[in-house]
Amino acid sequence: MSNSLNPVNLTKPMNNILTFDIEEWFHANYDDVKPDRSKGSSFRAHMDTLLQMCSDAGCKATFFTLGCIGEDYPDIVQAIAREGHDVASHGYAHELAYKQTREGFRADVQKSIDILENLTGTKVQGYRAPSWSIVESNHHYLEVLEEMGLIYDASIFPVKTFLYGIPTAPTEIHKPIVNGRELHLYEIPMSVMRAAGRNIGYSGGFYFRFFPEMIIRKAIQSANRQGKSSIVYLHPREIDPKEHQLELPFKERFIHYYNVKGTKAKLEHMLKDFAFTSISEHLSKAYG
Repeated sequence: MSNSLNPVNLTKPMNNILTFDIEEWFHANYDDVKPDRSKGSSFRAHMDTLLQMCSDAGCKATFFTLGCIGEDYPDIVQAIAREGHDVASHGYAHELAYKQTREGFRADVQKSIDILENLTGTKVQGYRAPSWSIVESNHHYLEVLEEMGLIYDASIFPVKTFLYGIPTAPTEIHKPIVNGRELHLYEIPMSVMRAAGRNIGYSGGFYFRFFPEMIIRKAIQSANRQGKSSIVYLHPREIDPKEHQLELPFKERFIHYYNVKGTKAKLEHMLKDFAFTSISEHLSKAYG
């Protein structure tokens, strides 16, 4: 049941942005963790659920998809495109962008794009780095995406954590400046709110699972009142507490899996009470 303090008619007019990072439960970047992929997965069921949720809500989304997912599940990638959603690149094999050379990064993104475009017959317009791995040291890699003809990037998280983030990055959609030049590329930074003098995420991944629904609602409503869209991002594994899990140290396990059991219902409530669209539709309406 939706929170009665947040009626639909107060929230529906403003379009927010819905995104998913399409990968398996074992796609992660922990050097000492070697997942047993022979366990299988419920990936197909998760994708059926996410697509049905979007259909029920009447919304479009952007699916940042690994190239290797396209190889393993070509029919799922085709289903995403067939239902009118964005199929965007998440790289090929979930490698951290800041651990790749510039040319290695280019090859990785291009490999994923080739796979996805061959499956869907449509141009890939955007990219999101695995684990938000465009940071200050490799921010110039955005030039590569521009050179490849992409329209947008969604890799920047304007926070500072031990894993990722550019805390000084702009918090609104913008064209980034690299080496003194404004790129012909839109940056779609992850949504943040201000708390204790710093930026904090609230509407995706760990933050979506961690914060109570009321806090997320108030943050989205606050952004919408300012004419800003909030961006939600989730992974397929986050809607299923029964999916296989990585063996991780306490801190990493907490970040990776806290409150997975509540994610699906929370997402259903958000889709019911807020309007969402894909990145490409948002850019088309906002910027022409």
